[in-house]
Amino acid sequence: MWKRYVAVYNGEAGEKSIYLDTVTKKLVVVEIEMTSYRSTIFSGFLGVTIYYVFGNVLFKSSLSSVTLIALILVIGCFGGTFFNLLINKIANSDKNKLNYLTNISEDELKAFLVKGRKQMRKNFLLIIFLFVMVVLSLLPIYFKEYSLLLLLASIFFTTLFIFFISIVSPVKRIKAYRYIEKNKITLLYSRSEI
Repeated sequence: MWKRYVAVYNGEAGEKSIYLDTVTKKLVVVEIEMTSYRSTIFSGFLGVTIYYVFGNVLFKSSLSSVTLIALILVIGCFGGTFFNLLINKIANSDKNKLNYLTNISEDELKAFLVKGRKQMRKNFLLIIFLFVMVVLSLLPIYFKEYSLLLLLASIFFTTLFIFFISIVSPVKRIKAYRYIEKNKITLLYSRSEI
């Protein structure tokens, strides 16, 4: 999936995050603000709706365990892809006013790269953890020991797994680090062109 901005360093709330713009090949700074509660309310509404729908599907139908696992994986993949497309659409929107990183020293850039690589390792471990959780939540369903809560947990972990793979993009992030290391001088001293 195509992403215009690849994370180099994700800051905490109130700090700056640095991304590599894959179109212009320049570093972009984004200020992180506090999260809106609209998404929390929407996800709660969506969770209750899915709980009701799948509760009826699980208890009123007699699906084989393999069919149920396939259904969970398909729904999880669709959910993760949907959220990824939504975030990419927001990030690539022309309404976003992005600031290119112009006043940074080589030491600051190196510090951001070191912190970003540490974050990438943690995110990669999180992806492995989510994969293990997907497998662990699907095993009881395969052996026909399932409940509605386990079904929803399986969908949730599958959606998160697909979402994190596409958001973290470990391969693209490694390529971005290599590009920055290779073209550090050009990125730091092309300020007059901006």
